[in-house]
Amino acid sequence: MPRIPPARFPHYSAPIMKTTHSPDPLLSLLLLAGLAGCTAQAQNQPPAPVNSPLPVVQQIQGADFQACLANIKAMALREGVPASVADQALNGLTPDQRVLDLDSRQPEFTLTLGRYLTNAISAERIAKGRQMLAQHRGLLQAVERDYGVQPHYIVAFWGLESGYGTFVGDFSVVRSVATLACRTRRAQFFAGETVQALRILAAQHMQAAQMKGSWAGAMGNTQFMPSTFTAHGVDRDGDGRVDLWRSLPDVFASSANFLNKSGWRRGQDSHIEVALPQGFAYDRVDLNEERGAREWRALGVTQADGRPLPDFADRAAIAIPAGHRGPAFLMLPNFKTVMIWNRSVLYAISVGVLARQIAGGPGLLREPPADDQPLSRDVAIDLQNRLIRLSLLNDEADGLIGPKTRASIRAFQIRAGLIADGHPSPETLARLRAAAP
Repeated sequence: MPRIPPARFPHYSAPIMKTTHSPDPLLSLLLLAGLAGCTAQAQNQPPAPVNSPLPVVQQIQGADFQACLANIKAMALREGVPASVADQALNGLTPDQRVLDLDSRQPEFTLTLGRYLTNAISAERIAKGRQMLAQHRGLLQAVERDYGVQPHYIVAFWGLESGYGTFVGDFSVVRSVATLACRTRRAQFFAGETVQALRILAAQHMQAAQMKGSWAGAMGNTQFMPSTFTAHGVDRDGDGRVDLWRSLPDVFASSANFLNKSGWRRGQDSHIEVALPQGFAYDRVDLNEERGAREWRALGVTQADGRPLPDFADRAAIAIPAGHRGPAFLMLPNFKTVMIWNRSVLYAISVGVLARQIAGGPGLLREPPADDQPLSRDVAIDLQNRLIRLSLLNDEADGLIGPKTRASIRAFQIRAGLIADGHPSPETLARLRAAAP
């Protein structure tokens, strides 16, 4: 589910989910966190080429909807889209108010690791994943030989993105991305995605009515944005078109191709659950604080079950998204690749945890603390305002617990004699309220 870039995103929070009216609990909850399902590809790569970006964007933003569509059509024609395809898809198109309503919905809560995993990884999803792994093992192994991505990881992405194909979206992709191009401030991005959607219609000989997806334009079993589809789609079954809705060979190969091109390391996991020793210096826990296996071993870090850390060639950072009381994760190079798919630490952890269990391994050996509750936006703003009053945060109170706010929380924890993990635990919140009433 390579994704739409939000304007800003919390350090550990859920990604933006481009989903539909699905009954799936993960999608329903993550929808509140933004476009949590959007295909990661789009989040980290530019959309379709946009000719003379600034003038085009100004034209789009300054036009009414039909004039905006005319500008996008002109862009598409310059990209080689046949006029007949553009006309059929765009003529008579109107904005989709449902899309605008979902786009304007602000996240009310920042999801915790425990809440995220509870909704992302159920016993049913694990069991279904194992069934899918066994059922499609031959195809998945062939894809692994060609692209280097392990079958249980491909199945994990598939399960998280669409529940193994049970909910792939019921919105018109062209109408959704055109609405977002012409009615939001992300004109350049979504204009590019609209052009790419038109290119897909032309190349795949599809009708616009056939191209269904999420409200934000993500499509198919693994929820690719149009630009990801055109850049990484693979016709694995050889029928002359890329079909991410009905062809599992195309779905698996396209997903593996995207991961491969994003830097996936053949045969490697995405993370290792680790145990941190008593008295560990938690200021070493930062996504940018990378060390080699020997250095982490010297600091007393072991695997979660107590075994020594295995050797790994690259430097890696540690994440503790539930604070020092929760599980810790050593993020290997493939973790970064998952973050290219979806720029959410919680999503990336979920992929690795689900993949491991689909392959027959255990779940987390250390569970997130039960009292670690999601923070509402109002509580997060209150927390930031108190840090500002203590001169520990030099930023606006926006309700997003990002790197700056976590650094400020860590500074307060040091001042208060708490373990400085940068996590807004119940104890930290209580002490902060007492210190800055």
